[in-house]
Amino acid sequence: MNKFLTILLCTAFALASCQSEEEQQPTATTGTIVLSLGGTELYTELQTRAEVPVADLSKYVFTISGTTISGATVTDLVLEVEENGTAKVNAGTYTLTADNAAAANQDHGRPYYHGTSAEFTIRVNEETPVSIALGKPKNARIMLAYDDSFTALYENPVVTLADNDRSVTLTSTEEDCYFIIPASGALAYTITADAKEGSHATDIISYSGWIDIAAGYNTTVTLKANPVTGEIIPIIEGNHNGTFD
Repeated sequence: MNKFLTILLCTAFALASCQSEEEQQPTATTGTIVLSLGGTELYTELQTRAEVPVADLSKYVFTISGTTISGATVTDLVLEVEENGTAKVNAGTYTLTADNAAAANQDHGRPYYHGTSAEFTIRVNEETPVSIALGKPKNARIMLAYDDSFTALYENPVVTLADNDRSVTLTSTEEDCYFIIPASGALAYTITADAKEGSHATDIISYSGWIDIAAGYNTTVTLKANPVTGEIIPIIEGNHNGTFD
């Protein structure tokens, strides 16, 4: 009898222990975002547009905003997105924003994109596809060109473009640079160049001014020179007709 009672007690303790362990197991509260980041448009002079998917997500900062299933408000929370585009998120309803402003402003720059998804709902232990179409770049692309009137008198031109945060120097027509549009809508420029030997021109020590730029457009700065005085005439082209593909 005692042996039978002992077995019953052991069984009861084992069941109670299992039940306690089950109760201590955390309840899952997250689901998974499966991100599709694309719809980027490029700087071209063509009239058709083609969307380009984003291959490198590491250049972007992702922030999420919305409400969790518990009712907590989430505002611009930085979200770690894996290389394959997935991220774990607490269940709830959100929007997701992608932005590459930091990368777009490094060195000569690169196209700047910023976009926000439609509202979506994350459910526990489920995958939710989320897409962000980034659209046209939010900055301007600037290039140089030289008119024959300029190259007849000058060589080794250097053009420096600047806003309040950074400056970029261009020394050839093979280079380009990118700037986010300042509040004034204009960039400061400075031009220097050496007079060609045998020309009647003198070295350009510093010629400065302003150029207007517009988000999503190519802007070409064409250097011309008065054939009589040698005075530089910077011609700004592309602000209003350099569309995207």
